[in-house]
Amino acid sequence: MTELSPNTTIKSGEMVSSAMIRVICALIIGVLAIVCYASITDRTPSAVVPQGEIVKSRMLVIKSENTGASRIFNVEGVLIADLTAKQGGFISSIDRSVNRQRALANVPQGGPVLLTLDHLGRLKISDPDSGWSADLMAFGDSNTRAFATLLDVEKKGN
Repeated sequence: MTELSPNTTIKSGEMVSSAMIRVICALIIGVLAIVCYASITDRTPSAVVPQGEIVKSRMLVIKSENTGASRIFNVEGVLIADLTAKQGGFISSIDRSVNRQRALANVPQGGPVLLTLDHLGRLKISDPDSGWSADLMAFGDSNTRAFATLLDVEKKGN
């Protein structure tokens, strides 16, 4: 019969070598040194989203259900889009994020959000009430398209 269990036993002292511990400590100290240097010298962050001039914007009120279905209105209350759970899933998740940030900021729920497109082609959503914002380009093409269509739609339904 073939035995499938390993024959070697590992001693507790050999699980992590002292050389590995030294390397990990050196790495931690190195990272802390770099962060301290950047903080002390007021180094400008290099991985920030580029800010472009806004070419198109729209205030939207998003009403979402737990199923993912969403209804989007303009600030006058006119229905812009009535999306099923499949169509509005990403929009619904952004609405939940906005509502969470509003709860943390202790501001009223249900206010409008600002959807903007800049000259660099970047789509951004921001909440004027809580100060929260997200660059929608980070979520992929199909999710970005879900919001991009809302900039171009004038009126849908009643």
